[in-house]
Amino acid sequence: MERLRKRVADQRVVRLVGQFLKAGVLAEEQFFRTEAGTPQGGIISPLLANIALSAIEERYKRWVHPDLTGRSSRQSILSAASGRRMWDRKAGHCVCFPVRYADDFVVLVSGTQEQAIEEKSALAKYLRETTGLELSPEKTKITAMTDGFEFLGFRFVMEWDGRYGYCARVQIPKAKSLDLRHKVKECTGRDSARGTLGAKLQELNPILRGWANYFRFCYGASNVFTSLDWYTGDRLWRWQRKVRPNANASEIAKGRQRSSRRPTVRLWRDGSVEQYMLAWTLVCRFRLAWMGTPNFATSSGEPDA
Repeated sequence: MERLRKRVADQRVVRLVGQFLKAGVLAEEQFFRTEAGTPQGGIISPLLANIALSAIEERYKRWVHPDLTGRSSRQSILSAASGRRMWDRKAGHCVCFPVRYADDFVVLVSGTQEQAIEEKSALAKYLRETTGLELSPEKTKITAMTDGFEFLGFRFVMEWDGRYGYCARVQIPKAKSLDLRHKVKECTGRDSARGTLGAKLQELNPILRGWANYFRFCYGASNVFTSLDWYTGDRLWRWQRKVRPNANASEIAKGRQRSSRRPTVRLWRDGSVEQYMLAWTLVCRFRLAWMGTPNFATSSGEPDA
């Protein structure tokens, strides 16, 4: 609340956040008062995490959002921060760059492993003194970029390319592909052997579409999407064999019709409902810093909360 009062002058907003903190928890038809913290999954939790953990950006302000004299645009601030990181690296200094999403964050360290260990201890002490928060020893670890790490469902790693040297890769973790295969298998299992092909496609398509749009910026996504399309088509074939045990293979194969989007391709289709093909999702490289400041985050033309 102290950090909120320093940043927000509107007392109505401050009072509203305070009421959220004192709202309590309703669990199993019983009301419990909360003396500290927020309930798991509470709608106020991401906002409070952003307020408390903004101290991380403050610690690395020189390399993230440096103070420039006069009024400066967002692009000039980003350029200044990038320039400071480059010159500090050339000077042999340890440079840190945080990437944060609510309460999940990664600190990229340009230095030795010993420097990374020292920075981890220093950051833990800094958060303890400024916010009263403690880093979880089980969830906080140090790893080399060549070994890679997972963050927000993606795998980030530095891989060697014979043409360009080491390159940063954003990949789809194998565990995520296996999770999707398991979900498709559950939807087409023996326990769900009922209904029409159109109804089953309407159940599967939102899952496939959302998964493809989330991972379409990853390196090598096309190959992963193609293999998942084959697996989904095979599971739909097996599912129909369970739904129609007396039908022969040729009768079941009639469900594979020409696509309305690409007539040269045959896929599972029932009337106007057809299988969503992950391989047809537009795949492109993630563009660094492509997003501007959203309208809801500006007030009088200047960045706000």
